[in-house]
Amino acid sequence: MLRRIRRRLGGVAPTSEPPRPPAPPTIAPAPTTSPVPWTPPSAGAKPPLFFHVGAAKTGTTYLQRLLFANREQLAAAGVLYPGDHFGAHVQAAFDLRGTGFDGPDPHAEGRWREFVDAARDWNGPVVFSQELFSPAEPRQIAAALADLDFADVHIVLTARELSRQIPAAWQEDVKNRFTTGFDEFVRQVREPRRLSSRQGRMFWELQDCVDVLQRWARDVPPERVHVVTVPPPGGPRDTLWRRFASVVGIEPEFVDAAAAFQNSSLGLVETTVLRRLNLALDDEVGWPLYNELVKHHLAQDVLVDRAGSLPIRLAEDDRVWAAERARAQAEGLAAAGYDVVGSLRDLLPPGSPPEAPPDGSPGASAEAQLEVALEAMAALLLRISRLRRGIR
Repeated sequence: MLRRIRRRLGGVAPTSEPPRPPAPPTIAPAPTTSPVPWTPPSAGAKPPLFFHVGAAKTGTTYLQRLLFANREQLAAAGVLYPGDHFGAHVQAAFDLRGTGFDGPDPHAEGRWREFVDAARDWNGPVVFSQELFSPAEPRQIAAALADLDFADVHIVLTARELSRQIPAAWQEDVKNRFTTGFDEFVRQVREPRRLSSRQGRMFWELQDCVDVLQRWARDVPPERVHVVTVPPPGGPRDTLWRRFASVVGIEPEFVDAAAAFQNSSLGLVETTVLRRLNLALDDEVGWPLYNELVKHHLAQDVLVDRAGSLPIRLAEDDRVWAAERARAQAEGLAAAGYDVVGSLRDLLPPGSPPEAPPDGSPGASAEAQLEVALEAMAALLLRISRLRRGIR
């Protein structure tokens, strides 16, 4: 088990010697051609700004990792992806919306203005990308677009088939310390207007593609609104990047898409164990510690993509409902006349998938949960051991 965990975490072998300094990074040769076939605007013309507002769990983290990792090369070629650290776009979204993960975020103050100023000073294409922009209220959106009146703003939304989105959103909530079971989560998604359906309302604020674009693109011409569809499973891993890059005008081969971080979803058993852990914890374990050790270390490094992991699937009745809702969303997007990159058929459900048991049923058996729990405990002890030896 420890050997498997070490392989997943990078394979630091146990040793009594102090860790060796890392080898110097290998600097790749500069590209011989520009990745951006963009012509500077004529006098009086505005440069483009591509505002990627979501949706969550549609490969956004994958795209953002690619853009952030290659931001210096992109800037040298004329494309700005602003921010001095990966979370800067999250802070810009929070600053615009006056919110945070637990009330207004003091670290976000001024970040939106910083992004606006950087874009205004840049003579070329600019990309903002963060799904937490999508729930913005109309007055916040109007203020954002007014701030960006020096650019031709393009609204970009990545979208995925709904029966994949609902399980992905549930496990993401669990990774963020929510304790709602899957059956209850689906009920809230289906009945978001009920007083008790807080997570259901949160889901649709992020996932109702038609509503998100009606708010964000009300004053943007439809030819500057781009719906980038997530391809169905089984195709090349870089298809989403190629589609997104074509909107911005970046040559896809300019970056190494295979090296990007994939924010893959947890399976049924892993999410069930994590939810039970959330139920067992109290406020003594604060968010910073939970975020570092549970969300990022356990959920995103250790328990993801385990061999034989069971997928989280909707029950048949819920799948039929999701299929009807997905068709309605695809029809709404088609009627709006937006630029579609990919195909709206990607948003329609496939044939009947194999049934899988819901959260807490025999599919997440006690034996399977015990195996995941033991792996989680071993990973945490290994993490503590490495931290005490100064190994990050």
